[in-house]
Amino acid sequence: MFVRIRRVAVTAASALALGAVAVPAAQANILSLLPGSCGSQTESQPFAAFGDSNSYTLIPGGDFQAGSFPWLMTGGASSGNGSLSLPAGSSAISPANCTSIYHPTARLFVRNTGSPSSHLIVQALYPGLLGGVQTATIGDITGSSTWSPSPAMSIQGQNLLATLSLSKTVIAFRFVPADGSGSWSIDGVYLDPYGRR
Repeated sequence: MFVRIRRVAVTAASALALGAVAVPAAQANILSLLPGSCGSQTESQPFAAFGDSNSYTLIPGGDFQAGSFPWLMTGGASSGNGSLSLPAGSSAISPANCTSIYHPTARLFVRNTGSPSSHLIVQALYPGLLGGVQTATIGDITGSSTWSPSPAMSIQGQNLLATLSLSKTVIAFRFVPADGSGSWSIDGVYLDPYGRR
């Protein structure tokens, strides 16, 4: 009986997850990575020098090196020289990354050579239980003209339960300048899949 109930639950969760990644054509590549084991992710401690000893994994293409995974960029966003430039009116969406459903945390390096009052909006994109792509704003950050780490941005209170394994899902990130006064660059976009804070 227990095995049958578990099989039905896993089948239902699988159907929901597959439906969630079957998004409209404009968003089809955002969450195209199906969840599975996240065990093959390489972890490091890129923020240890700033007092954060958590282990993070680099988002695909998150170092913006030549030949790395491409990001979906609009409005003049461009990558080169190991960083991503985000002028006013632009946006960039990362490839999807496998993560735990339990409060994953994102962190990156930012620089803003425009107005110091400018903000960069960081959003998480993830599959919803009823299909489609859900969006949650997880950060509204400021930056200076020198590279510095962003705050750790945790996805708390969101429903990340649309998974194949009942513990894993996929997540992508969107970066959007909040106004026209900033001149943003980002680099080293990392994810702590398990929210070890």
